[in-house]
Amino acid sequence: MKEVVNKFKGKGSKWITQGLFLEVSQTPASIMYTLQTWDKQYKGKHLPSLHKLYVDMEDLAEFEFANKYFANYEHWLRIKCKTFFKPYYEAMVKELNAKIRGRSLNTMLKQLAAGEATQSTLKYLADNDYIPKATRGRPSKQSVQEEIQSQAKLHTIYNSDLERIK
Repeated sequence: MKEVVNKFKGKGSKWITQGLFLEVSQTPASIMYTLQTWDKQYKGKHLPSLHKLYVDMEDLAEFEFANKYFANYEHWLRIKCKTFFKPYYEAMVKELNAKIRGRSLNTMLKQLAAGEATQSTLKYLADNDYIPKATRGRPSKQSVQEEIQSQAKLHTIYNSDLERIK
């Protein structure tokens, strides 16, 4: 176990995070993974795709994944919070969720075809709950300003028409 942790530690016993990935590493010796969605060869060394490993493992809690491919869960948490890693992590999670959602839908459709679907399954399918809902957050300041200007322009047009009619 100690040797596993040591390969993930750098100078001063600090966790290696960025150095583990081909695309962002400054030290070629510590590279273990690629951030692409496919495996790569680098200087004769096979680099597995972390994206592919994450999606294939299907570990929603990420605990087993962290312990299998990194020193431990703490190490994985440190990597996840790094700025360079966030877009890659979001893509990995999005693909895993789509994979699991797809499998679940296929199971539901098989139950429906076999006449074994439960009431909740039927309602889920009938209400199209499997289609992700677009979530809209607070509007940006720019869109609020544009809306105000648009309303002001309409107000001016209406007032000029009203005065002309009088």
